[in-house]
Amino acid sequence: MHCNYCQKPIVRNLKVKEILFPWTLPISELCDDCRKSFVPLKKAGSCPGCMRQAASFCLDCQAWQRQYPDYEFAHEALFAYEDSFAQWLAMYKFTGDYRLRWTFAQEVRQALKKYPGFILCPIPLAKERWQERGFNQTTGFLQAAGSSYQELLHRTKQDLPQSKKTREERLRLAQPYCLAVSPEKIYGKKILLVDDVYTTGRTLFHAAQILLTAHPAQIRTFSLAR
Repeated sequence: MHCNYCQKPIVRNLKVKEILFPWTLPISELCDDCRKSFVPLKKAGSCPGCMRQAASFCLDCQAWQRQYPDYEFAHEALFAYEDSFAQWLAMYKFTGDYRLRWTFAQEVRQALKKYPGFILCPIPLAKERWQERGFNQTTGFLQAAGSSYQELLHRTKQDLPQSKKTREERLRLAQPYCLAVSPEKIYGKKILLVDDVYTTGRTLFHAAQILLTAHPAQIRTFSLAR
C-alpha cells in the first residue's frame, strides 16, 4: 500500500484483526510522516462553540451568539488549519487531485460515530463551481468515509471562492442558500452540517439559518479543519 498523500510505500506490521479479516484493511491510509504533519485539534482548552484555542467562548462566537441567540453552538473540527493542511487542501480542492478524498477517511468515519441519528448535510457548491471543479470536496470525503448524506440545501448564488476573499468580505457575504427539499423532511430531525474548513463561520451559519426555518430538532456542525 502507498500513502494516499505522498505516495510513498507504507511498510507496517498488520494487526491481528487485519490478518484474520483482510477485508478490514483500510483502502487508503497515511504514512507516519504525513500523519505527523497534520495537527489534531482537542476539545480541551478550545472554544466550545468553534474549537478555536480559547478558555471559553471566543470573541467570534460571542458575536455570532448575539446575531443568532436561539442557535446552539457546538462545532467539531479534526485538524488545525495550518500550512500542512492548507497545502493538502490546495492539492485536493484546487488542483483537483480527487484521490485525496481518502486521506482522512478513517478519522472522519471514527468522528462521525458520535452523531447517531443525525442526517449529514454537506455544504453545497454552486452549479458553476461544481462544473469548474468536477466534484464537491465535502461529499467526496464523506463518500470515502462510507458515510451516507442528504443534500438538503441548494446554493443559488455563484461568487468568488472563499479563499480569494478577505475576512471582512466573507462576513458580508449575502445568504447564498435555499432549501433543496420540502421542510417536512427536516422538521424534527437532527442535522449535522459538514464542510471542509471552518474559517469565519459565515458559511455554516448561513446554512444553519436556512435549515432552522424548517424547525429541525437540533443542528450541529463539523469540518475537517478549523
